[in-house]
Amino acid sequence: MAILDIVKKALLIPLSESYADDELSTHISSCKAYLISCGIDPSYINDESNPMVSTVIIIYVKTFFGFKNDGSAKELPKTFDMLVGQIALTKGAQENVS
Repeated sequence: MAILDIVKKALLIPLSESYADDELSTHISSCKAYLISCGIDPSYINDESNPMVSTVIIIYVKTFFGFKNDGSAKELPKTFDMLVGQIALTKGAQENVS
């Protein structure tokens, strides 16, 4: 199942509905870019069957989806940072050693 479908299920959006696909895809991409900036191997992040990555993406999207940009700050839950840290420690970017 594609990550967009996993996120839609988590948000209780029917898979047949596409009204929010652009916003959801933007949040998914933003989360993946954040994970890469944390030093997590992109191949691990792009493995959409990985439950750890899916969970982090779901938390990220649930935090920001539908959020009105009125200047107030919205914080990610502490579990997000804990999971990102755990993934970064175990699945950091693989360096080419030649």
